[in-house]
Amino acid sequence: MKIGEKVGGVRRLTTLMGTAALVLGTLTVGVAGSTVATTTASAATPFKACVVTDTGGINDKSFNASAWKGLQDAKKVDPKISITYLSSTSSADYVPNINSFISQKCGIIVTVGFLMDGATKAAANAHPAQKFAIVDDAPTGLKYHNVLALQYETDQAAFLGGILAAGMTRTGTVATYGGEQFPSVTLYMNGFIAGVRYFDKTYHKSVKTLGWTPAKGACNLSTCNGKGTFVGNFTDQTAGKTLTAGDFASGADIVFPVAGSVGLGSVAAAQQAGKGHSVLWVDSNGCVQDAADCKWFVGTVAKGVEPSVEAAVLAAARGTFKGGRYIGTLKNNGTQLDFGGIAVPASLKAKIAAAKAGIIKGRISVNPNAYPVG
Repeated sequence: MKIGEKVGGVRRLTTLMGTAALVLGTLTVGVAGSTVATTTASAATPFKACVVTDTGGINDKSFNASAWKGLQDAKKVDPKISITYLSSTSSADYVPNINSFISQKCGIIVTVGFLMDGATKAAANAHPAQKFAIVDDAPTGLKYHNVLALQYETDQAAFLGGILAAGMTRTGTVATYGGEQFPSVTLYMNGFIAGVRYFDKTYHKSVKTLGWTPAKGACNLSTCNGKGTFVGNFTDQTAGKTLTAGDFASGADIVFPVAGSVGLGSVAAAQQAGKGHSVLWVDSNGCVQDAADCKWFVGTVAKGVEPSVEAAVLAAARGTFKGGRYIGTLKNNGTQLDFGGIAVPASLKAKIAAAKAGIIKGRISVNPNAYPVG
C-alpha cells in the first residue's frame, strides 16, 4: 500500500453520491481579515464562492485548508466559478468577514468550524437569500433553509485510528489532546479511545491512553463529554509541541492531536524526539497537506471536508442548492483512515479493514464505554 493510501476505495463525493445527495434532511429549527487569494471567473458567469476561515488560517494543513481545497476542486469542475477567502485572526473577525462577503454578493459563503455557529446563524437569518455552508456544525434557531450543515461522524474513522495506534505502539502507551473542548473535537478523541479499548479487548493487549477520559454514555454530533487535555485554541503550535513532548516523556510514542495547526507542534516534537515517535494526523491527509513531514505520520483520521464543500459549491452554482444537513460516515466515505509514511504490517491493516466493515454493518460499536478500560 502506498504512502497516503486510504483504507478502502474512496471516490469523490460528487461522483459517489451526486450533489443532491448531500442533503439528508431539511433543517426546520430554526472586515478584520484580508483576502489572501482570489481567482477570477468569466464575466459572463459571475458566480462567486467564498470561504471564511477560523483562526487557524488557510494554511493550517487541516480543516481550514480542506475547506479552501473544496472550493478549488469545485473550480476545477467549473472554471467559471470565482473563488476567494478571508482569514480570521480572532473570533472578532467572523462577523465582519461574513458581512464583507455578503456585500461582495458571494453566491455561497462557507464558514469553517463550530466557533462560527453564532455568526453564521445571525447572518443567515438576516439575509434569507444568501446561501451558506458551515463545516463541523449545525446551527439551531434558523429561520430559513439557506444553510447546509456539513458534519462528520469522525468517531468512526478515529476508532480505526485507535486500532492503528494500538497496533503500532512499541511502548504500550498512546496519547491524544484537543484544541478546544467542543463536540467536533471530542468526538474524534472519543472514537480514538474506543478503538484502543476495542483492540485491547479483541486482541488481548493492554495499551495505555493519555489525554482523554470519556464520560458515561454515548457521544453524538452535538454532545460528547469527558475530561481531557486541551490547548484552548487552534493556533498555538508551541503549546502543541510542549504537550506532545510531555506525552512522550510519559511513555507515549504515538500522539493524536485534534487541534488543527496546533498539531504541527506535535510533528516538531516527534522530530525532536527522533525515530520511534510519530503523529496520527487529523482532518485532511497529512502526507498530502504536509508532504515534507510524511515520514512522521503513522496515518490520518480524515473527514470529507473537501468533497462535501465542493459539492455544496457546485450545487449553489448550478441552482440546485438546498439547506439542510449532510452527515459524513465511513459508509458514504465522509470520513476515513488514511495510512501515512510509516509502514504498517499487512496483518494490522487486515484488522482495521475488518473493524471498518463491522462498524459500517452496525456490528461494532464506536462507544468507548462498550469496552473495558485497559
